[in-house]
Amino acid sequence: MANSKNQDELNTATKKRPKKEEDELTEGEKMTGARAVVRGLEEQGVEVIFGIIGGAIMPIYDELGKSDKIRHITTTHEQGAIHAADAYARVTGKPGVVFATSGPGAANLMTGVANAYMDSSPVISFTGQVATPLIGQDSFQEVDVRGMSDPITKHNYLVMNPEDVPETIRESFHLAQSGRPGPIVVDLPKDVQMGEFIWEEDSQDEKEFEGYEVDPEVNEQDVEDLADNLLLAERPVVLIGGGIAQAGAETELMNVVEELELPVASSLMGLGCVNSRDPHFIGMVGMHGSGPANKAIAKSDLLLAVGTRLDDRITGNVEDFAPNAEIAHVDIDPAEMGKIVQPDFPVIGDAKEVLTYLHEQVEGRGRTEEEWWNKIESWFEKYSIDAKKDDSVLKPQEVVRVLSELTDNNETIVTTGVGQHQMWAAQHYEFTHPNQLITSGGLGTMGFGFPAAIGSQVAAPDKPVVAVTGDGSFQMNIQELTTAVREKIPITVVILRNGSLGMVRQWQQLFFDNRLVETLIDEGTPSLAKVTEAYGGKGISVAEEEGLRPALQDALNYDRGPSVVECFVAEEENVFPMVPAGAANENFILGEDDA
Repeated sequence: MANSKNQDELNTATKKRPKKEEDELTEGEKMTGARAVVRGLEEQGVEVIFGIIGGAIMPIYDELGKSDKIRHITTTHEQGAIHAADAYARVTGKPGVVFATSGPGAANLMTGVANAYMDSSPVISFTGQVATPLIGQDSFQEVDVRGMSDPITKHNYLVMNPEDVPETIRESFHLAQSGRPGPIVVDLPKDVQMGEFIWEEDSQDEKEFEGYEVDPEVNEQDVEDLADNLLLAERPVVLIGGGIAQAGAETELMNVVEELELPVASSLMGLGCVNSRDPHFIGMVGMHGSGPANKAIAKSDLLLAVGTRLDDRITGNVEDFAPNAEIAHVDIDPAEMGKIVQPDFPVIGDAKEVLTYLHEQVEGRGRTEEEWWNKIESWFEKYSIDAKKDDSVLKPQEVVRVLSELTDNNETIVTTGVGQHQMWAAQHYEFTHPNQLITSGGLGTMGFGFPAAIGSQVAAPDKPVVAVTGDGSFQMNIQELTTAVREKIPITVVILRNGSLGMVRQWQQLFFDNRLVETLIDEGTPSLAKVTEAYGGKGISVAEEEGLRPALQDALNYDRGPSVVECFVAEEENVFPMVPAGAANENFILGEDDA
């Protein structure tokens, strides 16, 4: 597979005019709020900003034009910008940064802010706002950004004085990254951006945040109690979530797993934290999880959940979730303890620290429960699902499997939208490392995958990036083809086109007597391959298995911008296994006959 151009080449290609040299600041010098924003971002090491200029944020963009340290990528819609920044943050581990103007610009960010909040992604959005005297008067392009974003941010600001800008930026970056990561919104009135203040060196000092505990101290006794009970368990299972990747705790996790020969299941967000080919891995859990994973948790006598919210997509009917198990829950956020499932062993703390100490407690004391593993292996034999071969039609599962084979280099980043294609990617792509899958877990945001691929490629220009999406999801942010073409971002988009909003259609088919109300979208949808060509990218269509492999390989080799492979797949193919809403996870549907 061809790698992307290096970062220097991409930066050179996107610079529209020479950057001016910025004078060094001296203490006591006057500066504007806008200049303080750009300087603050430079101090934080920001290299890339995604966004769209507008009237209320023009002073900041004017200062940005003088910086030779920050690359700006103009997207076609603010939602595209924030999804790209979200993915950038997940891939790099550093905050993604977004600029948007006031009113509709800021409002267009809110879906992406909520997405980052649900998935604990550190994204910092800077929004322009009308001048302070106009706030609250229903002024042109005014919305209450702080009020709108308050329930979906870790913290937000309305900056009313230019001298508060430097401290606000430092606080924002600290809060976004520390503890449980999350999004920050900074709303900046235009007169604050243009106002001047005296820059003072001592104003740069760090400060304590009242009521905010960054890293809760781990109670060692809690971990010791967990270790003792884990060693006594006869049917233990580990359940991991995205918190493992955020903590960088995959090695510490495997130390415990291998020491005690534990089976490991994963949430959607945890995929890749354990290599899917590892013999300890038993699959994804939840509504579309594997039979062995759901059965193992249902029959376990101790469930160790680490870095997961244990949300409804994981638990199914909470009363029937791991009904015979003592539950240990490890999470950095105390608010997650007992929110959905009441743990018998709550352990608050960073996953890396907790697992390190847990390994110390169990080292040399492990034992293999052969009877338990034999039972799990029998479930693999009984509940493995393979899509039935049909030479007359292209199966979506086969598309994902072939894609996985062609990108089997342990470097490829995979992004997805939301729907059936997301679940097929989760089930059939072989993920091997953390943050390899960049997807919308908590909010389930259609349209996330394509701009997320742009952000992922910008974050890791030397790694291949593939977006797996559906015809419904792709069209929600199809306009970002302009961004990918303009910036020459070499991503591959694989569309599983089935002519419908597939996941909703599946529910209508199975649980609403096949009344397909407003879910069939093929009529009026153009050739997405030809649309891509019109934008200036590479478009390919394929409808038969015979042409699939060469079509995918052709797209993967294209390195001059985006390539799109439009795969016309079986229109009524459904995602199985599936747990019906309200059912216990072990009561999953294996196929159409079960339904």
